[in-house]
Amino acid sequence: MEKLVLPKPAVAEKLREGFVEARLHFDKGPRIDENIKLQLELGKSRANPIYVIYDPVTGQPLRKKAGRLSVEDFLLLLRGPIK
Repeated sequence: MEKLVLPKPAVAEKLREGFVEARLHFDKGPRIDENIKLQLELGKSRANPIYVIYDPVTGQPLRKKAGRLSVEDFLLLLRGPIK
């Protein structure tokens, strides 16, 4: 996803337009335990990858999807109502 989907111009533009992106890595890095705890709290899942879109006002999750996504499916997630 990080190499094949997120850098695509349509995806990158949509992310820049109205999203604040945060990435948690729990397969490597110095804060694995903290990241796993945060993923379980925010995503309610151990799936890898998992994408969760939150409402910035209410802090409530709007959409969530786990697994690898195509460019088209990721754009649908960013636009759609999926939960």
